[in-house]
Amino acid sequence: MEHSFSINWGEVSASGEFPHGWQIFALWPAPVNEDECFAAAGFTHFKYEDEGWSEQHWDEQAEILQQRLLAAFSALASPALLGEPLRGKRSMLRFWQPGEPLPLAEQLRWPILHDSLPEVAIRFGDAAELRAGSGHELYWIGLSPHSPLSFDALLAQVAIGWPVKQVQLDWSKLGMHHAQT
Repeated sequence: MEHSFSINWGEVSASGEFPHGWQIFALWPAPVNEDECFAAAGFTHFKYEDEGWSEQHWDEQAEILQQRLLAAFSALASPALLGEPLRGKRSMLRFWQPGEPLPLAEQLRWPILHDSLPEVAIRFGDAAELRAGSGHELYWIGLSPHSPLSFDALLAQVAIGWPVKQVQLDWSKLGMHHAQT
C-alpha cells in the first residue's frame, strides 16, 4: 500500500508560461482524486485505491504543503500576484464597490479547487514563480537561473515528513504547454 499522503514531482521541459531559461517543475500531493487529466498524463495513484486515505487528513496535509511552498518562496522575495486578483464577496451595504482582494493563500487555493477560475501566477522577485489552477492540486514551479533556491532545497523544505517520488508525466495533459522553439 502506498502512503496516504506523499509528494510527487517531475521536471518539465521549456514552457511558454515561464520566462526563457528558467527551470520548471511540477509538484503535487498524492493520492489524487480520480481525474481524467491525471490519468491521461500517465498518473496512477488515485485516492480510491489507497486504503489509508482520509479526506480530512489529506486536506489538512495539502494546506500544510501550500503554506510551506508560500513560505519558502516568500523567503526569497515579496510575492507579486500576476494578473487580476480574486476578490471576496461585496457587502450588501456597498454593492457598487468591488470586494477586497483575497489573501495570497486563497488566491492560490481557489483555482486549485475550482476549474472555472483562471490560473493563478505569483512571482517572487526575479527568483521564482508559482502557478496553479485548472481544478488540479498541482503546482507549477519556475526557478530562474539567478534563484538562490535550488529545487532540491525547496523539496527538502516543503516535503518534511512525507514520502517523495519523482514521476514523469505528459505535462500537456495537465495544462503545461511547451515553448515554441
